[in-house]
Amino acid sequence: MTISSPVNPLYISAGCNRCPKSLDWGGKQNQLIYAQSNSIALLSDCEPFEIKCTFNKHTQRVNAVKWIAFSEHIQKNKLSTNEFVSVSKDKSVILWQGQNFEYQPCQILTGHTNNVSIVDAMYYDENNTNLVTYIASAAIDSTVRIWNRRSQNYDLKNSTFNQDQVIVSKMNGFALALKFFLLPTSNLPLLLIGFDNHKIELYVRLHNESENKDQFYCLHTLIGHEDWIRDIDVCQPRDNQLLIASSSQDNYIRLWKLESNVLENKEDISTKLIIEDDTVENQSDQSDRFNKDEDEDEEEMSKKLEKTEDELKLKSSLFTVHCKKMNNYIQYSINLESVLYGHEDWIYTVKFHPKMSFGQPLTLISASMDKTLVVWTYNEENSVWIDVARAGDIGGNTLGFYGATFDPSAKYIIAHGYQGALHLWKRNLEEPEKGEILTPAIINSGHFDFVQDICWEPGQNYFLTVSKDQTTRFHGCWNHDGTDTWHEIGRPQIHGYDLQCVSFIDRSKFVSGADEKVLRIFESPRIFLNNYFCLSHDQSIKEFLDAADSLPQGASVPALGLSNKAVYDDIKDDNEEKKPSLADELYKEVYFNRVELKKPPTEEHLLQNTLWPETQKLYGHGYELFSVAVDTERKIIASACKASKPEHAEIILWQQQNTNNQLSFKQYDKLKGHELTIVQMKFSNSGRYLLSVSRDRSWKLFERKTENNRFELCRGISSKNAYHTRIIWSCDWSDDDKYFVTASRDKRVFVWYGENASVDQCKPVGNNLDLAESITACAFAPSKCTDDNYLIALGYESGRIEFYKWSLEHGFKEFSAVEDRFSHNSTVKRLSFRKKFFTQDKFKEFHLASCSEDGSARLFTLKA
Repeated sequence: MTISSPVNPLYISAGCNRCPKSLDWGGKQNQLIYAQSNSIALLSDCEPFEIKCTFNKHTQRVNAVKWIAFSEHIQKNKLSTNEFVSVSKDKSVILWQGQNFEYQPCQILTGHTNNVSIVDAMYYDENNTNLVTYIASAAIDSTVRIWNRRSQNYDLKNSTFNQDQVIVSKMNGFALALKFFLLPTSNLPLLLIGFDNHKIELYVRLHNESENKDQFYCLHTLIGHEDWIRDIDVCQPRDNQLLIASSSQDNYIRLWKLESNVLENKEDISTKLIIEDDTVENQSDQSDRFNKDEDEDEEEMSKKLEKTEDELKLKSSLFTVHCKKMNNYIQYSINLESVLYGHEDWIYTVKFHPKMSFGQPLTLISASMDKTLVVWTYNEENSVWIDVARAGDIGGNTLGFYGATFDPSAKYIIAHGYQGALHLWKRNLEEPEKGEILTPAIINSGHFDFVQDICWEPGQNYFLTVSKDQTTRFHGCWNHDGTDTWHEIGRPQIHGYDLQCVSFIDRSKFVSGADEKVLRIFESPRIFLNNYFCLSHDQSIKEFLDAADSLPQGASVPALGLSNKAVYDDIKDDNEEKKPSLADELYKEVYFNRVELKKPPTEEHLLQNTLWPETQKLYGHGYELFSVAVDTERKIIASACKASKPEHAEIILWQQQNTNNQLSFKQYDKLKGHELTIVQMKFSNSGRYLLSVSRDRSWKLFERKTENNRFELCRGISSKNAYHTRIIWSCDWSDDDKYFVTASRDKRVFVWYGENASVDQCKPVGNNLDLAESITACAFAPSKCTDDNYLIALGYESGRIEFYKWSLEHGFKEFSAVEDRFSHNSTVKRLSFRKKFFTQDKFKEFHLASCSEDGSARLFTLKA
């Protein structure tokens, strides 16, 4: 498509994937990346941290991302590009190259036969001119595959990876942790692999003279953990010493010390490997000892392992490596240095301070499923590790952390959790005498499952999204330092069913539908709108608050209830001694905290303090809700549910009424005409018409009669029409209501006459638009372009969004499209233009909100 005007993202909201290694912070430019659905999200490099772009190449969920690690020996100034690696459920490993916010897939590495779960990578300077890059990936096909690339004169762009080695896990086990590093003194590449058999194997890259090639050989096995190994990290506090940290599902962290010693008076030895007490063993003997020949008797093997474990607890284990560069033998000793216990659940991550080799005190962070992140430091005076700080969630219906890491400068610590949320803390490096203090910092995340619907509020200043992650999220603007940035400001609804549809009733009320038969109406509490005003400086909200005295102060959730209850007054303690008479009274309610915000809320605040009280339930549908719409006068709600028969494919209309000075909605009409599920409904801008499109391949237009205020079917096409041959996914009205557009799975877009058309005008206006893929969402811009053409946005099954101009005389004309790095990677579910637009430089600037099955909501700006 020819791009006439660029489409730029204002805001991207997306959660992190539910995988342990799906986030990393590093590279030459200290950039933060994380796995988001089938994409990799790249964030800005300063507060407030927000997604700048997403990179799409994988076809299934991305499981892990990793910046290629630097060692002190790498000449960073010679590197012409940044590089990171991603692995996916699609069995591929992808190398990305680029800089700033532009990265491209450079090479796709294939070979795994199943889901690739983890990856690690490292640069290795061989001789100051040749740079070798190693990538290790592990999959549930029980293999670890190692790729290497040799770059002459650090030329990364003109060199490619080749598969170097395949390590097969014993007993069809899985590798769950990988870590590259360099052995001290010899500087030989070291690879540590943690398995589900509770063991960690140490592989060193050595030269095999008989085969005349370099390969990773297992030289030692660390035994001690009692459950799956979840993470491994390494630091080098001294020139001849490594400290290895491992975490496990046994809730313990183990620290192992590896030290080197150069042997000056060593006899000439024919093998490169010596194991314990200077006993010469050839490589096959060593392989028998640590890899266990498959034919060996299982009982005898078990006894030997127990014996080895006892020895490890009593003394250091030794192995010796012959270093060709130094032409001598280096003896390495490994012993268990310490065992840390500070978590009550699986520990998914251990990470050392990234600058410990520069004289920093030994510092370690660990993140666990017990909802806590712990900062550990080594007390040299007492020779013990102490937990100096803890952070995390308290309460809430959440699980713990999947991972955490430092940023390269160690100013921040970031963690990600089961529900896709990002947690960021800033460390007090300016005042170290006060100890380790973690202060929450601002970072955007988002939904972690399909985002089903999106809607703007009547004033067009903020919008809501609903998702299959069972949450409704409020997105608004934060005015700070002379700029506006978009953030998730609230989470009005945390439900027990997957949410499907949402629509604002007025500025402080919305209605939502989920995979249940009930519509629910929510009203904003006063404290929430006050906080939104403090962040956005939206004067219309201030005026609204001054005129609305009846708003509740907040919302709470009973311990044994499902509905958000309104709280109007301060909580009193008069009845503290009263004996409970109901089941709910046995447990205290979890009340919100009245917190005045000066910056966007953290994940903990969103979960507990931004709920909206539920004011009404609407019963009447026989199956799960699927679509909802509210008219422009904000007095009628139209709703529809899933249907496989015409009697269930009805639109129920709910009318606002005033009972005892309380506004509520009551069912007053049903509209028939469709045969299957109604997937979307749209009221015209004048409120006179209601348009609906259905799975039965038809659209129906209902007109409001002035005499009785009821809607009647006035026009429509049947399910056996000559235009749309598949489900019609979406529809929308032009700003003047003269036309409406429909988009279908049959890859066709039609424009039809809207208001004031005769009954027999059920034919499309002009020619239709035939496209190469299914269209799942469409939207008219809120005003004509400056050239007097209509602007239509189309969302596709692939995640792409394109813009077309349309006029009665010339039909459809390509105009613009969203770049791949800003696009969704899965089906676009809904498009919604902001009705407010801006005029700049003889152009109109439009804002388009979109949501997708990739779990993201995005806001774009376009001039036309």
